[in-house]
Amino acid sequence: MRGNVVVGYLDTERGRDALALGRILAKARDAELRIVTAAEGEPLAATAREQGAELVVLGATHRGPLGRIVPGTTMEHLLGGVACAIAVAPPGFGTRADGESVWQPLDGDAEDVGMRVVGVAYDGSPAARGALDFATDLARRNGAALRVYTVVPKVVPIAPDAPLTPHPAAPSELEARRAKLQRTTAALPDEVRAEPVLLRGFAVPELVKAASLGVDLLVVGTQVRGHVGRLLHKSVAGELALEAPCPVLICPSPVGAPLAAA
Repeated sequence: MRGNVVVGYLDTERGRDALALGRILAKARDAELRIVTAAEGEPLAATAREQGAELVVLGATHRGPLGRIVPGTTMEHLLGGVACAIAVAPPGFGTRADGESVWQPLDGDAEDVGMRVVGVAYDGSPAARGALDFATDLARRNGAALRVYTVVPKVVPIAPDAPLTPHPAAPSELEARRAKLQRTTAALPDEVRAEPVLLRGFAVPELVKAASLGVDLLVVGTQVRGHVGRLLHKSVAGELALEAPCPVLICPSPVGAPLAAA
């Protein structure tokens, strides 16, 4: 059964950005595109549930006073109100200076959506696993390459029960994360040409920098835990939706894996 991609549309630049991304993702997912007019989060969430949306597409939301998503915005309502992924188009995504779409088929094929590289943030959590499944499926469907990013802090916190003097043969946290990332990517389908990328530093700036190096779509998971836990303005996913130069697709746990199998 085909899923639905629902675009929250208003006749604004932000709405046109969302519509352009929605058309691309509907074709990329072989899904039905449905356009709804909704200005507020709660009505759009209700419409998405009625439409059976597997993915809701929005234009970039407004920033809060600290460069964060304002609590109560459309995206936050959606994460708390629908069991589906959310994609956010960056400002200016809808049109270039010449009026054409930002993404263009590269070989003239009408079925080519222009998606060449899909990036995904992965830290081993259930939410990240769902995002990885979604990104892998999207890359496989569209012949795109997959880059799997793991961000390791430059100063790794020590667990309370860790021995004061580690065994000389014990791998460091960095080596352990690197090995886990390599095992994860090695298990992915060969056709997605998965590339493990280990980053050092803070998650948001490192992922933004990585996305600027030719990534068409960045997929990230987020954990939703009731009213307080769904405050997206406190999450890495919310920060990336504001800062990334490319579209960001957010898979709230635990819906990522079922979406990939849809």
